[in-house]
Amino acid sequence: MGENNKVLLGVLGGVLLGAFGAAVVKRGNLRPHAAKVLSYGYDIKDAIIEQAETLKETCEDLAAEAKEKYEDRKAEEQKPAVTPAPTVVPEDSKKE
Repeated sequence: MGENNKVLLGVLGGVLLGAFGAAVVKRGNLRPHAAKVLSYGYDIKDAIIEQAETLKETCEDLAAEAKEKYEDRKAEEQKPAVTPAPTVVPEDSKKE
């Protein structure tokens, strides 16, 4: 199951638990149980926020790495081409 599907199911579960909790609270006699059920909604919310923060950090790392590669590539493009110096042969070693 993909990570996005897990998050979507978590949100859906939280909504269902919230609706169930609201129905129980209206009855009045199961208030402590409703509070317990709704507390699980907070757990789901925290898990979603944690996943969002992880995704944000991953995107920031990716953007930083891309910028570094871009700057390295630009630095390589700006380097002047180095041509080898011509070899100089002393005159006394020339054979005539």
